[in-house]
Amino acid sequence: MRRRVWWITTLFFLVVGVNCSEGADSPLLDKIRSATTYIFIKSGGTFVPRGTGFFVGLRIPTKPKSFFLYLVTTKHLLYQPGTSQFIDTIYIRLNKKGGGSELAAIPVKTQGANRTVFVHSDPTVDLVVMPGMPDQTRFDFKFITDEFFLPQEAGNLLKYYEGIEVFYPSLFFLYAGAGGNHPFFRYGRFALIPEEKIMWEGKLTTLYLIETNGFPGENSGAPVFFFWESGNPPGSQSLLKLAGIIQGSFIDQSAITRNRSAIPFSNEGIAAMIPATKLYELLFSDEVRRQRGF
Repeated sequence: MRRRVWWITTLFFLVVGVNCSEGADSPLLDKIRSATTYIFIKSGGTFVPRGTGFFVGLRIPTKPKSFFLYLVTTKHLLYQPGTSQFIDTIYIRLNKKGGGSELAAIPVKTQGANRTVFVHSDPTVDLVVMPGMPDQTRFDFKFITDEFFLPQEAGNLLKYYEGIEVFYPSLFFLYAGAGGNHPFFRYGRFALIPEEKIMWEGKLTTLYLIETNGFPGENSGAPVFFFWESGNPPGSQSLLKLAGIIQGSFIDQSAITRNRSAIPFSNEGIAAMIPATKLYELLFSDEVRRQRGF
């Protein structure tokens, strides 16, 4: 039996303040793991994993203990394979309370009163948000809030630069989990934070590059986190922040030619990340705000 995702406004709150020294031993990783889900499509009667998604909650101003939820992932995961046309339905896999997992079907509708997909006003931004959440009485999951987003003034504090360590939970195709979701944590560093746009599949778009061990497909849609120093003195508390969302990975190529000979090189360890500011712009765009009512 598969349950359809439905809209609701109240759930759990994910705490964001941690010490740098807690690192991988922090129970916060368990909460991030529970906010992560896998995206599937149906092909020939078989459910095929496409990538990763995660839940974000925005606090409702009139109900401080309630949140409006969105599923966040990359736009291309909702396309028919090999095209730029949206598929009719995607499926997300959720852990059930009491053990096991279940697929939840989400119709992909980009227009009309029952619209389920919202995209960025810049068509080169590979992001979608889908309002709604699974049945909280059946499924075991959490979400991150907009408190994870980096403040707008962060750029002036010079604490967001190449070399900072990052990590992200994502789908691992070779082991997606038999009895439930088991996100695979990958680690890396910012390799390039350019002021100019980067060419991706023939289009210039805003991306940051991360040096990591990843492969195309499975990491797409994964949330990327880092410990933001926030301009505090050394040894003070840092905060875990959302850096962005993995768009994909550069694959091996042999594109450099010299004296008529190809020089092989590898880009496989370089991942492209959509900055979290683009997600913030989408969530607080006029269109999305009108839909949720605040």
